[in-house]
Amino acid sequence: MRLASIGNGKMLVNFDDHGRIIDLYYPYIGMENQTSGIPIRVALWDGKNVYLDESWKTEVSYEDGTNLVEVKWTLDNPGLEITSYNFVDVNEPVMNSIIKILSRDIEGKLRLFFVHDLNIYSNPFGDTALLDPVTWSMIHYKSKRYLGIKLMSTEMNNTEFSATKGDPLEDIKDGRLDGSPISHGDVKSAVGVELNLRSKSFVKAYYVIGAARNLEELRRLLGEANPAKIESNFVSVFQFWKSWLSKGSWTSDHESWIYNVSLLTVKNHMDMNGSIIASSDFSFVNIYGDSYQYFWPRDGAIAAHSLDVAGYGELAMKHFNFVKEIANPEGYLHHKYNPNRTLASSWHPWLYNGKRILPIQEDETALEVWAIGSHYRRYKDLDELTEIYRKFVKPALQFMMRYTEDGLPKPSFDLWEERYGIHLYTVSTVYGGLVMGAELAKGMGDESLSEDALDVAKTMKEQALSRLTNGRRFIRRLDENYQPDQVVDASMYAPYYFGMVEPNHPIMISTMEAIEQRLMINGGIARYENDMYQRRKAQPNPWIITTLWVAQYMIDTSRLDKAKDLLTWVMKRATPSGFLPEQVDPETWESTSVIPLVWSHAELIITLNKYHGKY
Repeated sequence: MRLASIGNGKMLVNFDDHGRIIDLYYPYIGMENQTSGIPIRVALWDGKNVYLDESWKTEVSYEDGTNLVEVKWTLDNPGLEITSYNFVDVNEPVMNSIIKILSRDIEGKLRLFFVHDLNIYSNPFGDTALLDPVTWSMIHYKSKRYLGIKLMSTEMNNTEFSATKGDPLEDIKDGRLDGSPISHGDVKSAVGVELNLRSKSFVKAYYVIGAARNLEELRRLLGEANPAKIESNFVSVFQFWKSWLSKGSWTSDHESWIYNVSLLTVKNHMDMNGSIIASSDFSFVNIYGDSYQYFWPRDGAIAAHSLDVAGYGELAMKHFNFVKEIANPEGYLHHKYNPNRTLASSWHPWLYNGKRILPIQEDETALEVWAIGSHYRRYKDLDELTEIYRKFVKPALQFMMRYTEDGLPKPSFDLWEERYGIHLYTVSTVYGGLVMGAELAKGMGDESLSEDALDVAKTMKEQALSRLTNGRRFIRRLDENYQPDQVVDASMYAPYYFGMVEPNHPIMISTMEAIEQRLMINGGIARYENDMYQRRKAQPNPWIITTLWVAQYMIDTSRLDKAKDLLTWVMKRATPSGFLPEQVDPETWESTSVIPLVWSHAELIITLNKYHGKY
């Protein structure tokens, strides 16, 4: 399980529940996991025995709520307490660890080892690992990807190394590495350093991973790494993130802590180019052959909106600039993308029931327009939005107006990516996108387009109230045969959230009552009735985002006690480090899917701001 992440938009590093580095993304956040989800192992040798990381007691947390991860390891036998402080440089793709080893009673020499099974470009073929005598580091490389590992101490003790196709964990059983200077193919490496322990005192070691596209740049990065600079950089990075997080604070320390972790999670999953991936948890790849490390316009729009709400409009703008470069010339967005702006894997067909269709979820296009329009309403920065409007918002508005039939959006796939039809959530987001996009269009001087978009939105609302209700409440969709689907779905909250109806509209009230009555499971809200995705028990799994949707509705209808209960339920589902999952087992509360999910953290940011009147 992933428990914490650190990053800077060029490098993202995840730590698992043993405190080990398990994912390392470079040079794109979400592409090329250079570890392929294989943890970097940590071992100690005390002169007699080898102690491996999996047997140590571990605590993983964020250092004072900032973008630095503290890992505490306890080894009752031989009596050691180890604390590592891990951070990525603010500007460079370099991760640093300051490792402090405290001896309770033992004295003598101790050897610390790190073992790497890196897969450059996320595959193990054709890698080379070598000892670089220029920087005295172990370098793994292939083509235009170079990763360097350096291990040091303040005592200037000898370091050891090994590059091999074998198992370095076998090599360290005698406390020494064989010193093999190079190997190629499916290679592994190990580095070690000898430390002098004294009873009731501590020693320090320093571990560095740098990444570059060529050897010369990597040597520059590693050549600058030394204990004094790492200690100094720790202080400056800590202060940077304290300042960065200073925009928000709450009355509850617990709320402030999980809010900060949520902001950091969104930020760490954002690439320098503005892409925001859904999750960096690579574990699903080994199960399903694919995972969540892609940019979904839906998740990205909500994440960008949460940054806007939290006061980080410049980051939201970076995201919107990314979107303007990937949109189809016709104005729509595809299912999902890689962070390098290419199309990602998809299961949406281009041919459905013998008919050519667009393989899209129209809500994704609409949500990005809605998020951009919401940004404009908040910041009024027309100059910054000019190119985004020209290249994406205007074509998207024209597409949404054109892609209609009998007053409603044409069929597309739903937000859960499971069904084809005309979905209430899609209709609501298209309505919201048209209204918010129209406001931006008017600001840009496109008054005719603005008026046309509002006219289409008005008709869409009328048709939704006529055809997407059963007389008492909203229904979730018209299926591919235009038949009503009566299943209660948490996404039916959308008409209120995206402004299509008022929260106190009788149909909206009945809809939310149905969601509460049918989908509340042990305090949380499931996606929809009889949901089978990742299901382990008789009841469906409650989700974080759906629970927060209901909390937002409770806030907007002045039922703060109910909202507080739902918020408390969500925060209790966080890991001790503050990560929120996608969904949880309804009985054990264990995560049943990826963790963290950026969407979950984004909705928490939005909900807390709503709850405290800052939305």
